[in-house]
Amino acid sequence: MASTFGSLEIAKSGMLTYNAALQTTAHNIANIETEGYSKQTVNVESMVANKTSVTVQGFGVNVKNITRQRNEYYDTKYQSTKSTLSKYETESYYLNRLQDYICAKVTSDGSLANSDKALMSDAFDEFFSVLSNLVGNPNNSTIRTQAVTTAQTMTGMINNVATNLQALQEEANTEIKSSVDEINAYADKIVSLTKQINTVEAYGSIANDLRDQRSLLIDELSEFCNVSIKEQAPADGVGTPQYYVYINGGILVDTYNINKLVLEQKDTYSNIGDVTGCYDIKWADGTDFVENNNQLGGKLQSLFETRDGNNSAIVKGTATSLVNNTNGNLVLTIADTNCNDVTKLNIPSHDGEITVNQVTYAYESFEVIVDEAGEFTYQFTLQDTTEATESKVLQNAILKKSTVNVGTAVSAKGIPYYMAQLNEFVRTFAQEFNTIQNKGLDLYGEMGMDFFNGTVPANGENYVFTERTDGKDASFGSLAEKNEDGTYTGSYYYMTALNFCVTEEVLNDGNKIACKGVPTDGSDVGNDNGDNVQLMTELKDNSSMFVHGAPDSFLQSLTSILAVNAQKAETLTESQTNILYAIDSNRTSISGVDEDEEGADMIVFQNMLMNQYKVLSVMNEVLDKLINGTV
Repeated sequence: MASTFGSLEIAKSGMLTYNAALQTTAHNIANIETEGYSKQTVNVESMVANKTSVTVQGFGVNVKNITRQRNEYYDTKYQSTKSTLSKYETESYYLNRLQDYICAKVTSDGSLANSDKALMSDAFDEFFSVLSNLVGNPNNSTIRTQAVTTAQTMTGMINNVATNLQALQEEANTEIKSSVDEINAYADKIVSLTKQINTVEAYGSIANDLRDQRSLLIDELSEFCNVSIKEQAPADGVGTPQYYVYINGGILVDTYNINKLVLEQKDTYSNIGDVTGCYDIKWADGTDFVENNNQLGGKLQSLFETRDGNNSAIVKGTATSLVNNTNGNLVLTIADTNCNDVTKLNIPSHDGEITVNQVTYAYESFEVIVDEAGEFTYQFTLQDTTEATESKVLQNAILKKSTVNVGTAVSAKGIPYYMAQLNEFVRTFAQEFNTIQNKGLDLYGEMGMDFFNGTVPANGENYVFTERTDGKDASFGSLAEKNEDGTYTGSYYYMTALNFCVTEEVLNDGNKIACKGVPTDGSDVGNDNGDNVQLMTELKDNSSMFVHGAPDSFLQSLTSILAVNAQKAETLTESQTNILYAIDSNRTSISGVDEDEEGADMIVFQNMLMNQYKVLSVMNEVLDKLINGTV
């Protein structure tokens, strides 16, 4: 039999339940503009007074729990897409900056704009335009001076581009540090919220608002890299739930523990022209982070590809011997290499990286021995590798004829790739131009000297380059040796886009341009002979100089590749933005708060609450009659 006052308890349960529903609705409305907030819903269940009797008597309503409306599928898709979008946005930003430097062109109003024919190409064309005027006027000192000046303008522009590329690489490196700091900061916040969530939920409640805040942190973290999460209930229901956050194949957060990312500044270089102090990342527990991983995703992947991307253009060869030099250092020799052209050689001259059997060593310097067939054999002097264990590892590599990698192969076309392209251009062009210059006579009747050169880091002077014989490079070392007269003799390897210049003597005296051809029959053809400068002007259209064709075509091809990649990044950014918007719209349709819907719910719950008051009023009258009105 039902309790006499059972109806009052039923009315009371209804009042409490719909009051909770009304408050939850008000909470939803108050947080309409709160970022990351999810709609909360009151879940109710029927109360049973006596479950053991044959006739189960209902006893009102009860709030089962209050849950937030979330869809794990859309959360995962949103985070994955946001990571991809951030990657393309970062890539687009840096490619546009590269275009500003490499493809810049002055417009009619004096501003800079991107063009497939950049300032470098314009300066190149201007130099040859002036040079062609010397063909008919080889004795004209004014034109000679003008030719030297336009050549200096061209080399200066290339220097400026290379310097800007280094500055951009430094910017990407700094942004890597900032990104790692932010990732670690997010990890700290996630752990703090997890502690609060577990504390609240230990008493049976659901920490909806705290869970929303943690989900928002995961959304924001996904901007930097791909993120996956896993929440696991405690075994046998004993203990606290486990919450894991994974990035790049490792655990960043393990409930209350953080395996932070640690930055280490490298003492070595991967590519020639790299800035100093590039950051490597390791996990705090000492394991490798594997930076050049296509699964890393997000802004961090794009930053590493921009900073380190060399289109996998590294030196590879087979380990053939290992000996100790006079200083006690190990010298590793590699042969059968994939790089037998000094113009394409872009490994650092010192403090480089060489990897053998997945172990990376630093080298002090290297020597290149060129055989009669033009094949390169490299001898690397390793740093601090006199220990027996390291020697044994290297000896084992030689026995197995292991492959040796010099530098780190990164498939993306980042700053090192474009720097290498500029290096190849200046080395090849300068070598071809100097070869013709050296075969002619200047205005003083002397054999021509190198027109283009590079500056020695030690003193700012020019090199004395060794010329190719039969189209083959001569042997050389990575560090130029100083001669007794103070000059430095060496290979065109020492010339880069950073130190490319006009030889100082030619720069100071335009009469040093070797316009006159040397007569083959021994006769004196006179100073008005411009045969040699004619050969120089023909280099502009020498389609056999580069794989891409003539020098001008090489520059235009470089700018075209950059423009295509930049356009591709912009297109992908726009596409991912649209995809993210669509996913967010679907997610919002489930977890978002709709003002009209909440307003309608508020009226419903208000009416339901009023109905409970009516039940209470009716039962009050009934009981009053029963108790006070019965005689």
